[in-house]
Amino acid sequence: MEHSDVLSQSVRIGPLTSPNRIVMPPLVIWKADETGMVTEDHLAHYQRSAGPGLIIAEATAVAPEGRLAATQLGAWSDDHLPGLRRLADAISRTGALPGIQLHHAGGSARLESTCGLPPRVPSIVERSPDRAIAMTDGDVEQTITAFARATRRALEAGFRVIELHGAHGYLISQFLSPDTNLRTDRWGGSPEARHRFLVEVLRSARHEISGAGLSDSAALTVRLGAAASPPRSLSLDEGCAAAVAAENAGADFLDVSHAGGIDDELASRIASRAETANHVSATLSLAAIAKAHVSVPVVGVGGIRSPADAADAVTGGVADLVAVGRGILADPAWARKALGLDHAPIELCRDCKPRCFWFKEAAKCPARRRLAAIG
Repeated sequence: MEHSDVLSQSVRIGPLTSPNRIVMPPLVIWKADETGMVTEDHLAHYQRSAGPGLIIAEATAVAPEGRLAATQLGAWSDDHLPGLRRLADAISRTGALPGIQLHHAGGSARLESTCGLPPRVPSIVERSPDRAIAMTDGDVEQTITAFARATRRALEAGFRVIELHGAHGYLISQFLSPDTNLRTDRWGGSPEARHRFLVEVLRSARHEISGAGLSDSAALTVRLGAAASPPRSLSLDEGCAAAVAAENAGADFLDVSHAGGIDDELASRIASRAETANHVSATLSLAAIAKAHVSVPVVGVGGIRSPADAADAVTGGVADLVAVGRGILADPAWARKALGLDHAPIELCRDCKPRCFWFKEAAKCPARRRLAAIG
């Protein structure tokens, strides 16, 4: 079967159907200002990336003290609604399901990113940021409410896939990890208690979907960090248990990634557990591990550069959908080309080391410069 045939298959995610297997994951470009408003840069970023069946707008802060950058999009105020409506409409006009990722940085926030507001964390640990505040029980409840209100705004704006950011060492990940959650109250002290924040945020978002009368037309997911190395450790067993808890709490599908970094030792354990092909990255292999524990669809991400990589992940049972981040940053027509809708060759990501430097300045990306040169 051709790669395009595999990737063109539709797939059910909760009450929705994605027209293909390609997901554009949340790719932050930091083009807002300290008010968190949508700009023309955001609209252009998603409009030029048409092709994926699901496009998830970048990490959008649910609270001003939870920002990862001072230029992060926001959904903490009704003032954000007009811009969010424009963004949801821009994504919808590409033919994709419009999604948005709701985010709280927790202990990854810094005073310069929150415009001086003290970051909130589950527990004070050695790596906690300056002036961090350990959350009281009331603070935890208030943050769950912030996620719920941001969900309401996103739905009102026209987004139909709500993704909660529970990966990459941010607040939900911090509650899951025994390294960053030292609490002994109902929010910590055992794996089940450390799951509670994730579960309650999911339930609150599900309540907003039901309350809006959108149970048949909106899907809920979490980008779940399924494992991490120190200093934000999360074992594979605990990550899989969190995946099951997320499904039971109402997630229609899971978007699986890491919870804050993967060192060589953890990568070796992932490889032996996943039994995936040697060329499959450790992060992508986490999707295969989680998929074995849940009945809902799973999105896999990590190191997918070519349509062959993407199709192999689907046909090999690693994931039901594939998220292509750097590939789409390098060539915004990646999905259209992978689906056979554009017959020009894909300009592949150069895999710049030690990381992508160009997500904020796409015009400087070597692949984008090449595309511009050949016109």
